[in-house]
Amino acid sequence: MSISTEAVQRIDFDASRWTGRADFYAALLPRLGAPEWVGGNLDALFDSFAGNNTLAPPYDVVVHGLKAMPPAELAYIRRAEQVFADARAEFGHWVSLRFE
Repeated sequence: MSISTEAVQRIDFDASRWTGRADFYAALLPRLGAPEWVGGNLDALFDSFAGNNTLAPPYDVVVHGLKAMPPAELAYIRRAEQVFADARAEFGHWVSLRFE
């Protein structure tokens, strides 16, 4: 999938105060314009990429400052990277998630 980097919207989050996945979803879902039915789980997040979010791709989500998060919660949130990659492959929309 080829895309101009000029067309990609970048969405940054400061996660330095996040304590778990609830904070991740509370920040991410409204920015994506996810419908009300998208709950705090990875399957629902994936389903939202099927054209249900009001924010149109392409976009890169960049999360900063997760160093203080408990390891189990961090591991869960990092699995969302694969959800974004799977959505790119399945739906053909450029959406990405990375952690800095």
